[in-house]
Amino acid sequence: MPQNNGGEVPQIDQGYLDTNTTLVTVSIGGNDARFGDMVQKCLLSFGAGNCGDKTFDSSDTDGNVSGRDQKFVGQTLKTAVPGIINAFVRPDIVKTLMTIHSKAPPAKIVLMGYPPLISDSGSCLRVGIGTAQLGLSADSANWLNDTAGTLAAAMQGAVDDVKKQGVLAWPSNPANDFAGKRVCGNPEQVHGIVKTLTTSDNRALDWSLLNKYGLSAQSFHPKVGGARLHANSLERTMAGMRL
Repeated sequence: MPQNNGGEVPQIDQGYLDTNTTLVTVSIGGNDARFGDMVQKCLLSFGAGNCGDKTFDSSDTDGNVSGRDQKFVGQTLKTAVPGIINAFVRPDIVKTLMTIHSKAPPAKIVLMGYPPLISDSGSCLRVGIGTAQLGLSADSANWLNDTAGTLAAAMQGAVDDVKKQGVLAWPSNPANDFAGKRVCGNPEQVHGIVKTLTTSDNRALDWSLLNKYGLSAQSFHPKVGGARLHANSLERTMAGMRL
């Protein structure tokens, strides 16, 4: 999906890709899968229920894409989010990979995936007990991790789709690399809630529902050690490509 790049020319149009390009690594799909929106709704939940049972409403749709998500309004998140991933995210990834291939036909493309982000059932992201609980319930944490699996399957499917059209593409799934090391893990290699802001943080844009709490965009993104885990996944994939 098109996004506001703050005036920066999209990387795909910056002239890096040509017939001399031999390797491209790209990670796309997480934002379009509405992961940030879902995390916010789950963190603002009360009780021990599953936030996946909440309703997908108009505040979750992307007006910049002609409201194409509107067809899912009124459905539960459990239904809407996988629907968006399979109806829109997967074909968008295919389109991007095909565009990369058209600009750099000889290049091998690695599509970097996203790991499930929650360890220990999200215990560090909730307070209270039972119906008096606020934050990420265990059921919600498990659902968010399952959704990451749905996205991983769609990304694999997108790679399969372009390979049928002659594109040299491989998926790289870092899920096993992050096992036990995600938010609430030990050692935690993915940021949980980060309230120390940087100059580039835009709270209203990054966390539309939680902006008044002052969250940084670093929240729920890899730490330095997490970047190393992503690198481990990439290196393993490249070894399988004989690079």
